[in-house]
Amino acid sequence: MANNTDLAVVIRLLAEKLTQERDERPETAGEMFERLAKVKPPYYNGQADPTFLENWIRECKKLFEVVNYPGNMRVGQAVLFLKDEGDLWWRENGARPSGVEGFNWDANVIALRGKFCHAFMRKQKAQEFINLWMGSMTIFEYYDKFIAMSRFAPKVVATEELKA
Repeated sequence: MANNTDLAVVIRLLAEKLTQERDERPETAGEMFERLAKVKPPYYNGQADPTFLENWIRECKKLFEVVNYPGNMRVGQAVLFLKDEGDLWWRENGARPSGVEGFNWDANVIALRGKFCHAFMRKQKAQEFINLWMGSMTIFEYYDKFIAMSRFAPKVVATEELKA
C-alpha cells in the first residue's frame, strides 16, 4: 500500500512542477496559433443565417478550451478565422472595440452577434423553432433539428422539463 501512496505523491509533485514551468514560460502568440491551427478551426464568412455564426462561436470556444488558449489571446486569434464579410467587418469596426480595456472573447461574441445575427433574425429562428413539426422526419432527424434550433428560443425550453 505504501508504494501506491509514494507513487501518488510523485505524480502530484510532477504535475505541480509541470504547471509551475508552464506558468513561468508562457507560450508566445505564434506557438499558440500553431497549436490552434493544427486542430483546423472553422471559418466564418459573415453569412446572414445566425446558425452559421452560432456554430462558429461554439466551435471556437470548444477549441480554445481544448488547446488551453489564454483568454487574453482568443479575440486576436479568432479574427484570423473570419473571412469575406466577417473579415471586412472586423477591419472596419472590430479593431476599435478590441483596443478598449476589458474587451475579451465574450465582448467579441456580443459584437459579432450584433452585426451578423440581428434581433429580427433571432426572432425568426425562434419562431421557426416554435413551429417545428416532425412531419416526415425520423425521430432522430427531429431530435437533431430540435436541439440545433432550441438555442434560438432559450426561454421556450429553459428547463429540461420544458424540453421534454
